[in-house]
Amino acid sequence: MTTELPAWLVDPALGRIWSTLHTRLAARGRRAEGRVRIEGLDRSERHALAGLLGRPVVAARTTIDLADLDAGLRARSRVGGVVAVVEAVTGKAVTDRPGDLERRRAERAVPMQTARDLLGHEPWCEEWLVGVQRSGLLARSRDPDAAVRRAAAVLGRLPEQVSRTELAAATSGGAHALDDGRATAALVTRALAARCGIEPPRDAAGRRALWERFGVRVDLVSTSCLTVGLAFDGPAAARFAHAAEAGDPVHVTPWDLRRGRPSASGPVLACENPRVLEAVAERFGGTVPVVCTSGQPALVVLDVLRALTARGPVRYHGDFDWPGIAIANRVIDEVGAVTWRMTADDYVDAAASAQLPLDGRPVDPVWEADLGAAMRHHGLAVHEEAVLAGLLDALG
Repeated sequence: MTTELPAWLVDPALGRIWSTLHTRLAARGRRAEGRVRIEGLDRSERHALAGLLGRPVVAARTTIDLADLDAGLRARSRVGGVVAVVEAVTGKAVTDRPGDLERRRAERAVPMQTARDLLGHEPWCEEWLVGVQRSGLLARSRDPDAAVRRAAAVLGRLPEQVSRTELAAATSGGAHALDDGRATAALVTRALAARCGIEPPRDAAGRRALWERFGVRVDLVSTSCLTVGLAFDGPAAARFAHAAEAGDPVHVTPWDLRRGRPSASGPVLACENPRVLEAVAERFGGTVPVVCTSGQPALVVLDVLRALTARGPVRYHGDFDWPGIAIANRVIDEVGAVTWRMTADDYVDAAASAQLPLDGRPVDPVWEADLGAAMRHHGLAVHEEAVLAGLLDALG
């Protein structure tokens, strides 16, 4: 197109000037307004610019009034105003940068507003959205609004006992839509973390644990429940019988639970810490059935405990600290266990020799208000290992 332009417009000496005008016009939204300063003009540039402006240019720098230049070009160029000429000479469209920026802002606001429309009633929603915006997650998504809608559909079903692939297929149109690395999965796990009041997990194990906290099984083999002394029906019966006879701890996986159910010959002890199970196995072999939550119980642990409480009593013991109380509350609520040796009197006796400060946000024990009051009064944490001797004596 440059061959159709007047020679005075395509003078090579104007190249730097056209480039500068291109940049300034884009920054001003394609509007021929304001003034542009051009510096460092050499002799050939001054001569060419004088022909363009219709006035002498004698100094190494000058100022161009864009409105005047626009009017002059409309009268002389046979192309149009300054924007049309700059595009014709440079071969590059002059964009509307402020407008483009505003459009991008509006586009980014759409999925955020969708999230508020669908989930704004949740107390954790704003915290979640702040984290999502800071992470740049939606900016990297090919269809952020669709990702938000899929995430809301998933969150609307949780908690639910379901596999992650089944949940993905039902809510997101594909069995792998909630796999690690997918935008919808990241949105959901960030929301679940906000719902729990924790930081979003940074590794696969943390994300798996978070999914399972809301009933979603990631797979059948990567998580397990530490036990000793349990019987099992189905194909795994012989393996568990041999382990119980030898007093050996054994891990139960979701794979095992898919093919059979555990049982026990008497009351089951559920404990929080693996050392307690280990000590029971060392003293009693497989004659005292124990299930260990290993801290916050994974879904498979809860499934094992549910199966056991359906057949007989499960007694729970854990740490006397606020996370331990939260775990006990969850085990009581979700599987129907009862606490054992976790009264206010038990705590006060143990706290007499404790030195570890009780930190964190208080959690009220659902089974005994006096215990929470005693813990706040003494301000000391007592872990299971500190009362292990007493637990073993009581079991014997």
